[in-house]
This record gives sequence, C-alpha cells and structure tokens, in this order.
Amino acid sequence: MKKIKNLLITTSLATVLILGSATSVFAAEGSTISTNGTGVVKVQPDIATVSLSVQTTGKTSEAAQKENSKICEKVMDKLEEMGVSKDKIVTSYSSVYPMYQYDDNTGKRTITTYRANTNFEVTVKDIDYIGEYIDGALKAGATGYNSVIFSLENPNQYYVQALQAAVKNASISANAIAAAYGKPLGQIQTVEEHASYASYEETTNFKERALLDSADYGSGSSTSGTEIQYDQIQVTANITATYGI
Repeated sequence: MKKIKNLLITTSLATVLILGSATSVFAAEGSTISTNGTGVVKVQPDIATVSLSVQTTGKTSEAAQKENSKICEKVMDKLEEMGVSKDKIVTSYSSVYPMYQYDDNTGKRTITTYRANTNFEVTVKDIDYIGEYIDGALKAGATGYNSVIFSLENPNQYYVQALQAAVKNASISANAIAAAYGKPLGQIQTVEEHASYASYEETTNFKERALLDSADYGSGSSTSGTEIQYDQIQVTANITATYGI
C-alpha cells in the first residue's frame, strides 16, 4: 500500500505482476477437454480523478448561484495555476434548491434560504501530488471532496498481458489433464473470451474527507496535508478453451 503526502515527493513506477489460474472439465464422450483460464495483471495506477464540491447559500437562488460560481472560478483558477489543464476540469453536477423551515403551529413550511451545489471532477497524471491538488482546491474555497478514483490511462495494454496469461493457464491445465489420462493434447477447437474487468482499492483519510470550512482550512490551523492511500489496480481476463484429445 502506498501513501501520498503533499510534503513528500516520490515517483510512481508501474510494476506489473501477472498471476493466473485455471479450472478444467474433461468430457471423455466428446473426446475434448475444456478449461477455464484466468489471467491477472496488477499494476500501479497512473491517473487520479478527484471529485470536488462547492456549496454556498444565499437569500435568493440567484445570490446562492452567483456566490457559488464565484468560488468555483477561484478553485478552477487555482488548479490551473498548479498545472492542471483546463480540459481536465469538468463540471459533473450543479443544482440550486430552497431550504425550508417547518412551523409546528401552522403546519406550514417557509423558505429560509437557498443552497447551491456544484461538483466537478479533476483528472491528473501526477498522482503523487493528488494531496496537494486537494489542499489547493480547499484553500481556494472548495467545501470538500467526495472521492478519489485511481485508474489506468491505457488499460488495454495490461489486458492483453492478462489475456495471454489466461490462455497460457488454460493450456497448462489442458495438458495436465490429457497427460493424466495418458493421451496427447490435440488441436485447440474453440476459445471463448469472457467479460473482463479492472478493480482497485481506494482508501482516504476520513477526517480529511469531511466538508471543511474554507476560512478555517486556509487559516493555517492544520499542520498536515491531505493523505491518500491507494493500492494497485488489478486487470483480469477470463477465457474458456476447448481442445481435442
């Protein structure tokens, strides 16, 4: 497990670990052997996407939205100043809605204020600095961050490796079964590729994830920056191969 601190500069080198497994079925009547092969490639992520939020209130919907847009602009300017490309900052959600107060005596509710919310996603390649990007956004006025997702810019190259490992494992199992029955393994007859997927484990410091008051956050009261922990991404391929015997 690797930890990122915004005061610690490290270089993330992708390391690939290929694993595999296979299960087998022998059909004597049909003179075939069918094996299921699995290939797994574990690799360090090379892209991080953080979801930031800006929340504001106002006496009118227009006032809440105007303040929200003002802060969003400051946050985006700060991120661009830190080196994030403008096209890597994308608004994913925006809303303005009234906040009500309920009167127990009259049974009526009245609007007390309006709340504006904007969420936008920021994608960066230098994932070792993701903590710094988050801290910079919070100091610029963002009220919090919702998640950090680590991924691969080009997962296909790793999927090919996983697929090759799956094919190899299916072949190893088929050869072992044929040998156990005292038969030579024949030509491959069919290969079926199953659904593939990539999985990852993402862990953040929950205390830092909570919504923070931007004024307090920028006052320098915090002695440490945001910490993000992440694991390797696992790319998996599965096949079923049938051989003649």
